[in-house]
Amino acid sequence: MTDQQTSLANELDRLAAEHVRLAADTARLAKHVRQFGQPGDVLDLINGGALLTVQQASVICGITNQRILDWIEDAAAKGCPFAKKGATWLIGTDRLFAYIEKHRGGQPACVKARNLLKAHWPQWSKTAELNTEIKARAAS
Repeated sequence: MTDQQTSLANELDRLAAEHVRLAADTARLAKHVRQFGQPGDVLDLINGGALLTVQQASVICGITNQRILDWIEDAAAKGCPFAKKGATWLIGTDRLFAYIEKHRGGQPACVKARNLLKAHWPQWSKTAELNTEIKARAAS
């Protein structure tokens, strides 16, 4: 075997070993991602702030409810919807932030909205107490 062939064989061995290392790293990373897990169900997502109302979105964006509705329409027209209409509008927080960053002020506006959500979420996420009249009816 020539020196050039030996050198090539050594380089191929090195690349094969690197491939094995990368494959192992990739499998390890995939395992870690799976361990992050998903919340149990949609209620866990809602409780974690994954969905907002129009009013909540308007507060964290510093705009009116009507402006949020305009943004919903604009985002859908651009192919990046962030809300779904059911009995009420449900706004996907991550999609809203992506829309803000791309179309409504960039990263500074997105960071501001995220910070406002962090500030308001403790209050918004509290379980509302049923009023006494409803509790009394339910008990009887």
